Amino acid sequence: MAEGALARPCGKLGTDVSNKMNDTNAFITERTIEALAPKTGESIIELGPGNGVLSCGLVQVLIQLHAGDCHDVAVDVASIDGLMAVNVLYFVDDLDRLLARIRPWFRPGGRCVFGIRPAATLRSLCFHEFGYHIRLVEEIENTMRTHGFGQITHTHFDEGEGSPGELSFPNGSIIIKAIA
Repeated sequence: MAEGALARPCGKLGTDVSNKMNDTNAFITERTIEALAPKTGESIIELGPGNGVLSCGLVQVLIQLHAGDCHDVAVDVASIDGLMAVNVLYFVDDLDRLLARIRPWFRPGGRCVFGIRPAATLRSLCFHEFGYHIRLVEEIENTMRTHGFGQITHTHFDEGEGSPGELSFPNGSIIIKAIA
């Protein structure tokens, strides 16, 4: 139940989870968008936008929505300027396959930005017990290099203690940025 509620929230529980996720993820999404630094007229893709509330500021003129697995979406080669994904990599079974799929979508100089939570945060919340993939920054960066991304940097932001209900955990955000 927890896996489905986080991966694809639906119904009353989905609405509640979605609203809580918006509150919890506002900071990491804002930092991800800042790192992406989208410009007017650029083509930007967001993988796993949730309900879209947090990234709606990216939309200025036209939006195309594609529901489903990102491995199945048709994106032209060298057609995007940027891609962002916040708290998505935990749901990806094969990171190598994902990066091989998205890398051709980028125009030269395109930006790829991932917002993730530190491994310690995810472990304290027992995400791994539900089949989520907890990946270290180094693993993500090395896999990105393997697929031709360069100028890879990451920034850690300490968000203090998080507390959904009675549980308390060390909260933070890691923003990984790379150039195609």
